Parts: sequence; C-alpha cells; structure tokens
Amino acid sequence: MKQPIILLTAAALASAVSFNGSAAELSAAEIIQRNDSLDDGDSAIIDYRLVLVDRRNRQRERHLRMFAKDYGEDTRTLTQFDSPADIRGTGYLNYDWDDPDMDDDSWLYLPALQRVKRIATSDTSDSFLGSDFTYADINGLEIKWYDYSFYDESEVIDGQDCWVIDIVPKPEFRDRAEQATGYSRLRTWIRKDNFVEQRSQAWELRGNRVKYFNSTDIAQVDGIWTIRRLQVVTTRNNRQEHASVLQMEDVTYNVPLDDELFTTENLERGLD
Repeated sequence: MKQPIILLTAAALASAVSFNGSAAELSAAEIIQRNDSLDDGDSAIIDYRLVLVDRRNRQRERHLRMFAKDYGEDTRTLTQFDSPADIRGTGYLNYDWDDPDMDDDSWLYLPALQRVKRIATSDTSDSFLGSDFTYADINGLEIKWYDYSFYDESEVIDGQDCWVIDIVPKPEFRDRAEQATGYSRLRTWIRKDNFVEQRSQAWELRGNRVKYFNSTDIAQVDGIWTIRRLQVVTTRNNRQEHASVLQMEDVTYNVPLDDELFTTENLERGLD
C-alpha cells in the first residue's frame, strides 16, 4: 500500500500499535514502513466537511462522503460530494494498486458534463476540486520510489515526540515521482508512540510554493487511531496563499461494502 502524504483516506487512519524500540534501533525507512503497515480496518465510511479558505480568509464549505475497502494489499476508494448544489453528485474513484510498477487507476465524474473522465498520471498533481489537496495527496506516495533519512530523531509536536524524516525520490524514480506528485521532496513527522503521521511538509516543483499539512484532534475510534481534523496551508515565498481544512464529521469502520460501489458505472450514477 502507498504511504499517504496527508492521512486522508481510510487507508491512512492508523490503528493502535505498541512501540518497543528507539530511534537508534529503527532506520528512517523502517519507520515509514511501520507507518505504511498499520492496520486500518478492512473498510470504512467517512463523512467530511471540507472548508476552503482564500487569501482574504473567505470560506466556502463542501460536504463529502468517502467509502474505502481493502482488496488484499490493494485498496479502492470512492468519494462523493453531497453539497453545495453546484458540485452535488461529483465523484472520484481510485484503485490503489500495491504493485509499484502499476499506476493507480483513477476516474472523476462531473455531473455538468455527464461523463466519467479518466485521470492520467500526469494530472494527479492537479488540485482536487479546488482545494489545496491534490489527487496525489489523496492517492498517496509509492514508498518504493523514495529514499528516507532522519532530519531530526526527536522533535515534540503538539506534545508528541516525533521522528522527523526527509523523503526524496530515488534517482531512478525521480521523473516518475515528480510527475505523479508535483513535489521535489517532502518531510514528515511520525509519532513515536503509535507511528501516526502528525505533520508533513511538501516542496512543489514550481512557483516557490511549500505546503504544510497538520493533523489535530487525533483519537481512537473503535480501537483505531483516527485523525479527525487535517489542515493544509499553501505558501508562496513564505506567504500564505490559501488553505483547506478537512473536518471529519462521522466514521464507521469494518462495515460491509458491495464491490459494485467501486465501479465507474456506479460513479456515473452519482448520488440517489
């Protein structure tokens, strides 16, 4: 499974684990692998409120529901927007393949066009429906494409001791990674008590932009560590341009989900 940049999908909501080592005993790559391997349940239904904040601090709200289901090591995710009216029925479907040589399969349905559009790998660095999140942020990183090293072996963030890890593409995967994400490098803060990602930072390839992701309101739901609020701030030349906040309203784990839900035919049907 892919290492999430932003802990957005159910595949990125980590269950509790015990930690019996120290930074000296685990390499940066092993810590990332532990984060990627956390149990997240077999499926989930999550309701979100997405708040978009422009440079004048004006806000717009969107409401969406996300469905996720594991298929062995692969994951399928469907996101549907319920409001406001101008985007109601918009949907995004993603097949996350565990095989690093396989690109994700992704489709977007826009009710105004009444057709399903396949999203090419070259487009996954685009904004996800006007937010600061990109399709790549939602889909996650392919962890085998990257090298990992410690920037700092201990930094306290919001009262939590974290490893700080730099993430850069391996030379043989650089072009592919940069095309898929639009980022030249990343940095992540991983909690030492449960391997949940507390914070991350991404440097965009163009425009002198840096994005800051911050996870708050982290709690256990049905035994699963759940990030209930995620904020991303986009800066340019060290000045904030805009921001997005993803607030979880409700979540249910390990719920039966029909395979038919995760099809392009269902995507095109939209909301009932």
